[in-house]
Amino acid sequence: MFDSKRLAEILNNFRKIHLLVVGDLMLDRFIWGEVERLSPEAPVPVLRVCSESSRLGGAANVVHNVRSLGAQVSACGVVGADGAGKTLVADLQRIGASTSGVFADREVNSIQKTRIIARPSHQQIVRLDRENHTAIRDATLEKICRFIMRKASRFDGILVSDYGKGVIHPELLNCLASLAANKKVRLVIDPKRENYERYQHASLITPNKDEASAASGVTIRDDQTLTMAGQRLLQMWRAKAVLITRGPEGMSLFRPRQPAQHFATQPREVFDVTGAGDTVVAVCALALAAGARYEEAAVLANHAAGLVGDEVGTVAVPLARLTRIIKDLP
Repeated sequence: MFDSKRLAEILNNFRKIHLLVVGDLMLDRFIWGEVERLSPEAPVPVLRVCSESSRLGGAANVVHNVRSLGAQVSACGVVGADGAGKTLVADLQRIGASTSGVFADREVNSIQKTRIIARPSHQQIVRLDRENHTAIRDATLEKICRFIMRKASRFDGILVSDYGKGVIHPELLNCLASLAANKKVRLVIDPKRENYERYQHASLITPNKDEASAASGVTIRDDQTLTMAGQRLLQMWRAKAVLITRGPEGMSLFRPRQPAQHFATQPREVFDVTGAGDTVVAVCALALAAGARYEEAAVLANHAAGLVGDEVGTVAVPLARLTRIIKDLP
C-alpha cells in the first residue's frame, strides 16, 4: 500500500521541475472520414474525408506529457527545414516548451506518421510514415551534444525518448552516460532496439515486455523468465533501476540487490494505447526529480498509463486528472 497523501505531494512538486527531453521529434497527423462503399478500382474502402488534425508525437509527445503534468520542459532534437518541422516547433512553443535545443536541418525530412481512420468505429485503415533512413549528420549531432553538455546542469533531469530514428546516436549516448556516471545528471531512458547495447549508467530505463525480452535475450513467459530478464538488464545497462511495462499484466521494477516489485495494472476500459510508454517515462522522470522513491514513481506511472487509452492517438495526461485519481486511492 502507498500513502495517497505522499503521492499527491510528489505530484504537487512537479511544478518545480525542469526536464530536458532528448529524442526523435515527430508529428502525428490524423485523417478522419467515413467509409460508405468499396472502390470500383480495387477491393479497398473509399474514405470520404471529414476532417484532419495533427498532434505532437514521438519525443514531442513526451515533451507534451511533461508540460501537461505541470513541469517546465525543454525539447532537444532535429526537424527538417520543411512545413512539418515548422509546425512541430510552433506546437511545442504553443504548449510552453523551450525549443532552443531543436535544430532544423535542410538535409533531413521531419518525421511524420499519418493515420487514416474510419468513423464511427475509429478503425485505423492505414498508416503512412515519412522518415529518414540515413544517420544524423555530424554537424547536427555536434550541435545537440554541445547543447546538452553546456545546459545539463540547468535541468533536474534528462529524459531520452529513443524511437530509433537517428537522433539518439552512440556518440550522444556516450556523452549522456558520462554525465550520469559522474552524477551530473539524473538520466531516464525509454529504449529502442537500435541502441540496446549502448545505454549505460541511467537512473531508470523503461522497456516494455517485448523490448526487455529482445534486449536481455530472455523470452519473458512467466515470473521466472521475467526476473531473469530484469536482472540481466540491470547488469547489462549498469542502471540504478529497470521498470518493465507489461501491458495488461502491469509493471515490474528491478533494482540491484533488491527483490523485484510488481504493480498490477489499473482496471480501465482501454480504447487506444498509443503513447502509453511516453506517459510512463514522463511520469517516472518527473517523480524521481521530485524526490519520489522508485516504487512511488512506478505507482504514479501505472495510474497515469491507465488514462492514456481514453482517446485515439497520442494523449498528454493532465496533472489535475492524475491528482484526482491519486487522492481517491484508499
